[in-house]
Amino acid sequence: MLTGYLNSKKTVCKDYYKSCIRVLAAYLFFSVLTLIFKTQYLGQDLSWREWIDQILRFSAIPYGWYIEMWIGLFLLTPFLNMLYKAIPTKRQKQILILTLYALTALPDLFNRYGFHLVPGFWAQCFPLTFFFIGTYINEYKPQFNKLRLIACILAVCLVNPVFNLIYGAISGPRPMIQIAGGPWGVFGTVIAVAFFLLVYQSNFSNTTARKIVTKISLLSLDMYLCCYIFDALAYPYFKEHFWIDQSQFGPFFFIIVPIVFICSFVTAWVKDIIFRLAQYLYRLCRN
Repeated sequence: MLTGYLNSKKTVCKDYYKSCIRVLAAYLFFSVLTLIFKTQYLGQDLSWREWIDQILRFSAIPYGWYIEMWIGLFLLTPFLNMLYKAIPTKRQKQILILTLYALTALPDLFNRYGFHLVPGFWAQCFPLTFFFIGTYINEYKPQFNKLRLIACILAVCLVNPVFNLIYGAISGPRPMIQIAGGPWGVFGTVIAVAFFLLVYQSNFSNTTARKIVTKISLLSLDMYLCCYIFDALAYPYFKEHFWIDQSQFGPFFFIIVPIVFICSFVTAWVKDIIFRLAQYLYRLCRN
């Protein structure tokens, strides 16, 4: 959505393609850092060939699939913009988004547990759904009541716990069922859009709050790429010391998530300082 919202005016030009270097450099940096962590802390025996193979397969970081997806979306963005601008009416643009939503979100809900009720071939095209939603929001600037957006987010977030609470009361204790599906599914897409609308309508008038949000935004990709390291540190520790069962362990997420967030933020900040220093020294040497 951010790609669609922020890059809706990007065209095919040399400067546009140069802008991918920062993302690829960040991926390479955190891939090497993660591989060092895997070998030195997790005890994985990886050869140099396996290092290169994992980096090229975008599997060095378990969350690296996003970069592989982003590369394709980055290359397609100028042409997706041409496609979107060629659609003449607002109504037709809405139909495009609804069509993509049906093709990419419905399979996550209806094609489960041995059932295949809707066509699922195009489900992996969900980045296009989010991209065109972002582009649409950028063009038409829709406004929604913030309290309703918050209520919508909370209501959708309650789908899983309420369902499992009722189901557990009927059938007895059992592992939780993920009825809401994945982040690009029917419910996940609704949460993502509602949250995006909530944030983009917000006016951070407080200078400190604006600086904090801006800094987190600028470091968000780096935080995402390095958070696996802290996931691999925090979750096993808390499970080893505090795990009894799945329902009992839930409150510990309110401790683990902030720890992982803060550690990822600090790591991303240090990496940003290192890269800025390297760029400064490079320019100094050239001059």
